Amino acid sequence: MSIEALSAEALSALFQEHARTLVRTAVLLTSDEGLAEEVVQEAFLGLHRRWQHKGPPDSPEAYLRTSVVNGCRSALRRRKVAAEARVPQPVPNESAESAVLLHEEHGEVLAAVNRLSGRQREVLVLRFFLDLDDQAIAAALSVSRSTVSSTISRALRSLEDLLEGEAR
Repeated sequence: MSIEALSAEALSALFQEHARTLVRTAVLLTSDEGLAEEVVQEAFLGLHRRWQHKGPPDSPEAYLRTSVVNGCRSALRRRKVAAEARVPQPVPNESAESAVLLHEEHGEVLAAVNRLSGRQREVLVLRFFLDLDDQAIAAALSVSRSTVSSTISRALRSLEDLLEGEAR
């Protein structure tokens, strides 16, 4: 099997395994599903180019995560996206009242997350959506672990303040 066929096969497997999660991550960072899909496609194209010229990275998943976060930052700068994040659909087994409350709570939390700074939003999405540890977040954002810890702490305090302000 040629190197090109092997890389295409490996890239296809990576896409099947990680694309959906990366798109969801990018949606949380950009609040725009179409933009999120573009960012993820560009990340996979970048990985393909890198693979062809330099071989596979040590951790293709980490390479893709970092590419998606950086791509979201660039896209937000270029397009100045300010739209609200899409609210996840409630679980259908719930009563109508609990579904409405869940929908409202998700909307309030996502709106509050969207009011955080870009860096704070990034660390919260990487921690709580992708369930990454401080080391993996630090690698994805190219910052130190202590920066990740302090940013998460500040982000959670800010989020709490924003949500308490809405409750009043």
